[in-house]
Amino acid sequence: MIRQKTALLSRKAEPPLTPTGLAGYGCVLASVEVTVAGTLPSGKTTGTITYFVVDTTQNAIVSQVVLPNAAQQNNSVAISLKVSSATGAFAVGTFNADGNFEPSRFLAVNDPAAGPRPKGAVGP
Repeated sequence: MIRQKTALLSRKAEPPLTPTGLAGYGCVLASVEVTVAGTLPSGKTTGTITYFVVDTTQNAIVSQVVLPNAAQQNNSVAISLKVSSATGAFAVGTFNADGNFEPSRFLAVNDPAAGPRPKGAVGP
């Protein structure tokens, strides 16, 4: 029994997928970064809301983010999220009691095809 355990411990650790295996799953494992940005409602924070990022061309949830329901200060948000692909248009919102998706009126998802968001100070 001890020899079996020693033999198992002395084996070289291997990744779950070989490079060939990773290449076969390239389109599944690929990801792109999108940014959910906007201004939260002003007011006292009394809870949190889960917002879902939906690929509207595939009618699929691709990510989610939990945000406060309101904020008294610093209520601008910009959160980077990884999604599986950039093949379609994205929307961010919640689902109502009937299960229907309701896009947010104050949050939006950037278009990954438009390129990265500017960093640092921007303006005239």
